[in-house]
Amino acid sequence: MTSFKPIRWLLLCLLSIAQPAAYAQVQLLEEIAGVVGDKIVLTSEIELQYLQAQAQGMTNDNLKCQIVDQMMLEKLFAHQAEIDSIAIEDTDVELEIEGRINYFIGLFNGEVSEMEKYYGKSVAQIKDGFRQEVRDQLMARRMQQQVIGDIKVTPAEVKQYFEMIPKDSLPYLDAEVELDEIIIKPRTNSAAKQKTRQELIDLKNRILGGEDFEKLAKAFSQDPGSAAKGGDLGWVGRGQFVPAFESAAFKLKPGNFSEPIETEYGYHLIQLLERRGEQIHTRHILLKPTVSDSELANAQTRADSIRRLVLSDSLTFKKAIEKLSEDETSKKRGGLVMNQQRGSTVFSMKELDPTTYFIIDTLQQGQISIPVEYTEPDGSRTYHILHVIARTKPHIANLKDDYAKIQNIVEQRKRQETLLRWLDMRLPKTYVSLSDRYKSCGDGKWNMQ
Repeated sequence: MTSFKPIRWLLLCLLSIAQPAAYAQVQLLEEIAGVVGDKIVLTSEIELQYLQAQAQGMTNDNLKCQIVDQMMLEKLFAHQAEIDSIAIEDTDVELEIEGRINYFIGLFNGEVSEMEKYYGKSVAQIKDGFRQEVRDQLMARRMQQQVIGDIKVTPAEVKQYFEMIPKDSLPYLDAEVELDEIIIKPRTNSAAKQKTRQELIDLKNRILGGEDFEKLAKAFSQDPGSAAKGGDLGWVGRGQFVPAFESAAFKLKPGNFSEPIETEYGYHLIQLLERRGEQIHTRHILLKPTVSDSELANAQTRADSIRRLVLSDSLTFKKAIEKLSEDETSKKRGGLVMNQQRGSTVFSMKELDPTTYFIIDTLQQGQISIPVEYTEPDGSRTYHILHVIARTKPHIANLKDDYAKIQNIVEQRKRQETLLRWLDMRLPKTYVSLSDRYKSCGDGKWNMQ
């Protein structure tokens, strides 16, 4: 068999209904583009994903074939999962579908009726259209995990790989940093809190009096993630919400409302829409007490005091995070600053936001910053003290400083080799076929009928 080159975003769960802008540009052709066992890939699915990828800035001469490879491989995993009797829980399927529906509703600024009008289907019909595809994709993921999900490499393998790279081919790496932080939040006074609680009670009474929850959430909620969706938070299991919110939500009966619930984010009016075992579907309205200039100044003073304690060796930075940081989400990860692009705690200097870049630009490893005011994604103002855990200079890759990066490369290579062996074993036993339209894709491996 011709060698297989796994694509960079192998088995990502791409959405099968395109964004409206892309959907409007393609005439859907319900032709069968490929077959893997009893699974089919439609030409329309390939073309829609191609337009999506282009809209996201992906451009290369082989893009469409990469999509074909990804979809055919996903079908092969799903087909084999059925043969191996891999089971997927209905609740897992429903949660995945709910996430997709919430995404599409967001594309229509939270207007469910507009989405239904555009697609010519009700939400229930759209969900039904997703169900088998989502189940196949979840089965494919599970099968993939069994095939290549738990591969480790030894230090000897990492060293051997590195020593095989010609010296003049070693990559030049940018400066990188790893950071943790203490976050201090302004403390609102009791009068401001009571005012916010009363505002939520008034909104609750308006809803009980017949006004629409969704419209009031869009008008008043200060949660940027859910306000546009009428406060809808979708299906969520235990452990996903902060404790106070979760405790109140799980105590409700479907259709009922909570009293104002205080969390680190503000005050919430919660309505439970549905419940399936340990999964709940809720919506909420979030209001935040007003923060005065004096309360913000007090937060800065408290942050200054914490910094002085650390500098005087009265408290380690790690202990200060544990005892004094006021953001629970940050504390749960030990104060580590996450690089969302990489899914890790390491940043190149180019990846830092401008505020953070200028704060740490002159700091060396082990040093801490002065308290700096940040505006959070939800619009709140906080003070951060940053600590440089590690910092590298731009350099030619070496085994001592870049072991983790090299180890990751070797693990990826080993996964590819494992996948190749699995394909060599499974493809001859599986009916696979690709239409003439895409026959140049996959180096011929998808035309083995």
